Amino acid sequence: MDEFASNRVAPPPLPHDLLLEILLRLPPEPIYLFRASLVSKHWRGLVHDAGFLRRFRDFHGGTPPVLGFFNNQPWSPLFIPTACSAAASAAAKMSHKEVWVWDCRHGLALLQNHRHSSPLFVWDLVTGDRRYLPMPPATTGVGFWNGALLHTAGHGGDCPSSPFLVLYLCSLDSNGYCTYAYVYSSETGIWTETASIAMPSYSTGIAVKRTALVENTLHWILDNSFIFEFDLDKHRLGLTARIPDGMLRSYGWDVVIMATEDGLLGFAGVDGFDLHLWSMVKSIDGVVTWTRRSTIDLKKLLAPEVVATCTVGLKPIGFAQEPRVKIIGFAEEPRVIFIYVRSSIYMLHLKSMQIEEVSEKGTYGSIYPYASFYTPGTIHGGDDQAEVSNNSSDAFAVTAANIRRWLKRVMQYFTVVFLFSCMT
Repeated sequence: MDEFASNRVAPPPLPHDLLLEILLRLPPEPIYLFRASLVSKHWRGLVHDAGFLRRFRDFHGGTPPVLGFFNNQPWSPLFIPTACSAAASAAAKMSHKEVWVWDCRHGLALLQNHRHSSPLFVWDLVTGDRRYLPMPPATTGVGFWNGALLHTAGHGGDCPSSPFLVLYLCSLDSNGYCTYAYVYSSETGIWTETASIAMPSYSTGIAVKRTALVENTLHWILDNSFIFEFDLDKHRLGLTARIPDGMLRSYGWDVVIMATEDGLLGFAGVDGFDLHLWSMVKSIDGVVTWTRRSTIDLKKLLAPEVVATCTVGLKPIGFAQEPRVKIIGFAEEPRVIFIYVRSSIYMLHLKSMQIEEVSEKGTYGSIYPYASFYTPGTIHGGDDQAEVSNNSSDAFAVTAANIRRWLKRVMQYFTVVFLFSCMT
């Protein structure tokens, strides 16, 4: 038997073009390309090629998959995965006692580490790379602050290794609230104060919720229902509009601002089982109105038993009742809404109208979805001394035996894909 096995001829390698086509058809979650890169040096070279990665993203519509979401509620996990990825393994090593999440965008996350000399850091969960940032100049006497993360204009946001910007907003209460904006560039490595604005006297600060990026303007919602904006081109702060109190009250004050599909500012809220999507319309003379774009009946999407459990046993909170269904997050690029349904979280894909449960029972506030393709590079501007958690050695301690077993499964999968493509 051993002699027979030793005399067997290894199958010839797949043609280069055929192998590329097969790799392109792997699912978009980073774990699949990562495992493919472990097969051989040749495969690693193909998977790490910048041209192939662009083709891979284009093949999957340029929309990165949602890998999970961060949650700042201390009695729930910090990161809840929605797909098999290294992100869950890397984030599981951190707790709410250590970090607070401020934003996620373009395959990166902005967090604050309470136990580090440089508290702010930008994290690529797929590669494990971190870039620590110095704190902005104005950090004393701050009443409220929030942060946002995005790629530098012109880089398209298709790769986490592109240059990035961090926007830091802080409200100082020395002489009435005045909000200042500081911008950090990964290319220069410094903070720059760019703008300031006096806040309305009835404002109590910036709500701790995720920002909305509409074209080249970032938007925050204030805790008094005003929407705050920062123009990234002109470096100008301003108050955009206000969501009427009556409208907010019908949604239990739980709304998420977002970009509409056609590039306008909008928001979403749930009234009963109706998910309402709104967009802002501004007239020539600057008058702002809100138009309801669509209504989605969640009862038609959720399982009947889930709907039934939402109608009994509601817990009173003050003079109101705990919302049965509420919106808690929105992922911009894949256009996915996160809905809290009686202690569980569901993802609603707006393009396909498919809904799926992604977490078991827990308590969740405003969440920060994380979406990314596979990226083998490092965060732009990082130095060799930056703290790096390499997934290939940390999150994936893969043995040779595991690789051989996985390779067998991969080749079986490739064979099925190839035969299917020939038939079609």
